[in-house]
Amino acid sequence: MINHKPEFIKLFHDFITSYPYTPNGISHIKSYTEQRQQACRNFEIIITAADRGQNITELVLLKLLPHSNTSNNRQKGAWIHIAPSVTKDIKEWFEGANWTKSEDWDKIALAILNFVRCCNAIPNELLNHCMQFSQLLYSKGFQMGMLTPILNALQPNEFLLINNKSRRVINYFTNTNYGNKLTDYPEINDTGCNLIQELAQDMHQVGIPALRDDDLFDMFCHWLIAIKKYDFLYQNQQNITKVDTNIKFNPKYSLSDISQEICFEETTIERWIRATNRKKQAIFYGSPGTGKTFIAEKLAKHLISEGDGFYKLVQFHPAYSYEDFIQGIRPQSEDGKLTYPVVPGRFLEFCQKAESFQDICVLIIDEINRANLAQVFGELMYLLEYRDQEIPLAGGNRFRIPENVRIIGTMNTADRSIAQIDNALRRRFAFIELRPNYDVLIQYHLNTNFAVMDLINVLKQLNQAINDKNYEIGISFFLTPNLREDIEDIWKMEIEPYLEEYFFNNLEKVDEFRWDKIENQITI
Repeated sequence: MINHKPEFIKLFHDFITSYPYTPNGISHIKSYTEQRQQACRNFEIIITAADRGQNITELVLLKLLPHSNTSNNRQKGAWIHIAPSVTKDIKEWFEGANWTKSEDWDKIALAILNFVRCCNAIPNELLNHCMQFSQLLYSKGFQMGMLTPILNALQPNEFLLINNKSRRVINYFTNTNYGNKLTDYPEINDTGCNLIQELAQDMHQVGIPALRDDDLFDMFCHWLIAIKKYDFLYQNQQNITKVDTNIKFNPKYSLSDISQEICFEETTIERWIRATNRKKQAIFYGSPGTGKTFIAEKLAKHLISEGDGFYKLVQFHPAYSYEDFIQGIRPQSEDGKLTYPVVPGRFLEFCQKAESFQDICVLIIDEINRANLAQVFGELMYLLEYRDQEIPLAGGNRFRIPENVRIIGTMNTADRSIAQIDNALRRRFAFIELRPNYDVLIQYHLNTNFAVMDLINVLKQLNQAINDKNYEIGISFFLTPNLREDIEDIWKMEIEPYLEEYFFNNLEKVDEFRWDKIENQITI
């Protein structure tokens, strides 16, 4: 994981011999314990005041945020920190930058306190907490260095102290590029912890001060940036093995590869890809067993081929809601009390992750037509068409769909036809029809010695009798290596019940295609 390890070892030796036991170094060492103890006292005072219904705005702004060590801040009782982010009057600063309105400070203070309480109570949901806070309209300016020192003070075993200095050092020695956004904190927290663990043996040198490993690393970062003024740009040029050579790209999955797997012509697949990239979202629709989900996954694999993107699959169902997909209130227990934070849904989480990737990222929505789409998508309807726009969501935060996001849905027409899809939603997707592709059956059973042509003839007769492309029997029912042993069960337990439902008012038609009638037409 670590890059430039010999360089780190040399630098750390220089640090040990030049800084910790100077007057400034000794003061620096003492500050870690002092600022944590003060932060814990501050937090308890604020929690008590909040639980009593008192206004906690000034307390939060002064005592939970890291302030510089000035006589004015000490006089006001501000939380003094070795890595301050508040170096001036925060209200004048934020209002002057047009980040905050004067009437919003009470809301901001409550949001900060809620963020800290949630992280402290449920640290393993750090990403959700950071995303939830960052989506608030008034969160601008409250970045990693502003909000995470209090987390480190309360739970140093869970949360690293990350500021501009430590962030630059972590980025350099792990070949990463984390920014100062709060939503980057969960990842840099993990990366930094792993880095410190990997470097621990090299840091345990003779003469090191009695500090936690993470505090020792933070002190080293301060020395490297503020005192030694290390030139990372020059070192990067000298060690020209930079980021691009270490990005993990997805393996190649060519047009030829996907064509061989799904048994469609390359020209057909190219049309699908063009449509998906043009509209940014597409739906594969067809009757049961036509391979919609399989093809969607293979297409997603091709779209992210040789890039740094990813794909995920979610499945809709009749109870799927806006709250599941976009965002919604999720009751949580905290200190014996119920809280009701707005939690991001699957799509918001997906887009937040996609923002940090350069190449295409694909969300597959399986069974997309089983949910109430107009209700589930909500304000997203507008953004599906206008990717360059940003809109406020119902929860108050702002959102846009990243340009590198593609959406591929699958739709079983036996459940619901295209005609029943909301018109506004319909025109935002490219619709790609899939009919039973018997070539897939032939290709699949080349090595099983099953007489697949007999089965295909029966399926063609059956689909002709059904006489509705939305309800045709597809081929995926029969894509099993043990078809010779399984076909009777498949037909009786899967095909016949489906036919009984379709021909419910014409059961004589079902009788024509019961296993007892068609088994002699298939060579087993």
